Amino acid sequence: MSTDKEDEQSQSRATKGFVAALSAAASELPESERDSDEDSGDDDAADAIEETIPDSFTPREALVSAAFAAALTPAIKDALKSSSSQALVISVPSAAWVQPLKDLFARRPFGRKWTCIARDGSDRKAHQPSSGNADAATALAAGASVVGVAVAPEQMLPSTLVGAADFRLSLKFEPNIVEDAIRKIYGSASQVERQDLVGLDLEDVVAAMRPGSTEQDVKARLSSAAKTLVRQTGSDDAPLLETAVEYGAARDWALALAHDMREYRAGNLPWSAVDRGAIFHSAPGMGKSVLARSIARACESMLIVGSMGELFATSSGYLDGVIKAQREVFAKAVAAAPCILFIDEIDGLPSRESLSPRNRDWWMPIIEDFMLLLDDATSARREGVVVIGATNRIEAVDPAILRPGRLERAIEITAPGPDGILNILRFHVRGSLPEEDLRSAAEKLDGFTPAEIMEVVRSARRAARIASRELSTEDLMRTILPPVTIPPTKLRRIAVHEAGHVVVAIVAGIGKVRSVRIGGRQGAGGVTSVAPASSDLVTRQSIEKEILGTLAGRAAEIVLLGAPSGGAGGSDRSDLALATRLVASMELSLGLGQSGLVFVGDADAAVEELRLDRTVRNRVDETLQRLQARACQIVESHRDQVLAIADALIEKSFLSGEEIGKILAGVRADEGDPVGVVDAGGILS
Repeated sequence: MSTDKEDEQSQSRATKGFVAALSAAASELPESERDSDEDSGDDDAADAIEETIPDSFTPREALVSAAFAAALTPAIKDALKSSSSQALVISVPSAAWVQPLKDLFARRPFGRKWTCIARDGSDRKAHQPSSGNADAATALAAGASVVGVAVAPEQMLPSTLVGAADFRLSLKFEPNIVEDAIRKIYGSASQVERQDLVGLDLEDVVAAMRPGSTEQDVKARLSSAAKTLVRQTGSDDAPLLETAVEYGAARDWALALAHDMREYRAGNLPWSAVDRGAIFHSAPGMGKSVLARSIARACESMLIVGSMGELFATSSGYLDGVIKAQREVFAKAVAAAPCILFIDEIDGLPSRESLSPRNRDWWMPIIEDFMLLLDDATSARREGVVVIGATNRIEAVDPAILRPGRLERAIEITAPGPDGILNILRFHVRGSLPEEDLRSAAEKLDGFTPAEIMEVVRSARRAARIASRELSTEDLMRTILPPVTIPPTKLRRIAVHEAGHVVVAIVAGIGKVRSVRIGGRQGAGGVTSVAPASSDLVTRQSIEKEILGTLAGRAAEIVLLGAPSGGAGGSDRSDLALATRLVASMELSLGLGQSGLVFVGDADAAVEELRLDRTVRNRVDETLQRLQARACQIVESHRDQVLAIADALIEKSFLSGEEIGKILAGVRADEGDPVGVVDAGGILS
């Protein structure tokens, strides 16, 4: 433990170092600019300077002065040594730097008195370009030297000062700056790495530079704080992008980005040639945040994570606080560049098209400030920062965010196919099980989202841990296909329902049935997974086929059990909800209806119209009734096949596409059916 005497000696060394630095700067000034008399010696000059500084040289002062000195070019130094007035504009890394830099200029650097206009964005009305222009112009016209300090000078400082500036300085929060400050305080400095500062701001570093500490203590505190504040993830905490086939088009884009980022870092590619960013959109649980980690790993860059919700949770919630918070997120990314800035829940920033007049005045400053920050991300002020957004509702994102130069493109992440499921499972199991067992397990995870697969492995590991043993294939399989506890009568109805989906999908040529299971996730009684037969644009015929398959479960209940249950409806994710939405879209959104080409809106608007227009509702119901009757006809013609699938489901809980094909191959349809015998791949004439 250090003594008071040691602390005093440390502060004394720091003070003398600062005095020496200021003395050296003063000795370089023209004689007319010096504060000392012509016949004063160096000791007198040092004494005079020492009287203008605090009793001790604080870490905050050390950091700010080091950053300021590093930003000065020879041309700026020469100009500031002259006797003419100067207009200087300085951009700082964050709002925390504004007041300390103002204090620095109060000590008259270069021996000149400064009129300082320092703005941190806390006053929405006063801290804008239209405010303070007369004061700035008057000071400059009177021959005074004026300095403006702000995070974003063009957005906060008087436009007159910005336009009249003789020089622009941009203070950087770099490792060499922190090393210099540590050296001034402690006499020496350990090497500070860029990752030691990711996510940290001025006050975070000040807090690490405590009396009685060593330079190694400071470095350790910085590294620990960076990992805590920015939520950094290790490179082994994300799948390899090269093998992450589950991400499809998003992976293709990310691989190209990783190549360009490597070329940029090597100096072979200008920043202007690198993609600015993208928005990933999908249903919940598709692994958008995991993909961001994989991209950061592939790009060999830091990942800065934020969300629109956090801007409110970590700020005052008032307008100025939210704006300040979102600027600080981007400032952290700039400090860590080259890096990936991942913004989750980007739809939390509403589209301007959806704003009501009541909310518009509050939201517009936040939205416009966010747009400017995205624009900055493409300029030299934000060089090295790739911005990736994520949302479950791409339709709610303001189109201006996607324009060229901002996030540029929206990339959908769809449900993983067999290869993707195997890769996800392989990553989470991490070599604990044989590859052959993983392939068998992956087949039974068909239709699961990446998040659900992760939860399956976690639950299997928990079961093994409770049993005090290593993870086994049996643990994994029991988690994927737990014992069915559904009452027999309900179980048979569910099995018949899913069997109807299977057989009608094959007979109608809707697609290739990949699997069917009883005991689905999130409360579903069963799940049938069908790969679409065509990748062409939708037509009325293709949509009616999809509706036919959607109503097939209900049709099987009607034909084989005498009446339907309410299981086909009841929620906006049910069979009836999906079928109704598809018909409404045909009639009122896609121009594929039979009675007009009127466009009402998207699918949501089309469904809303059904609640308001009885005529349209009747027309949609007629289509649903017609397709329900056709589904019943198919089930009636293939009742033995439907029953065979239902019996097998009750026995096994899960059937793969191959197993379905074997079952159907042994069961012929009624002789009067024009379709003939079916297998899991389609129609066999």
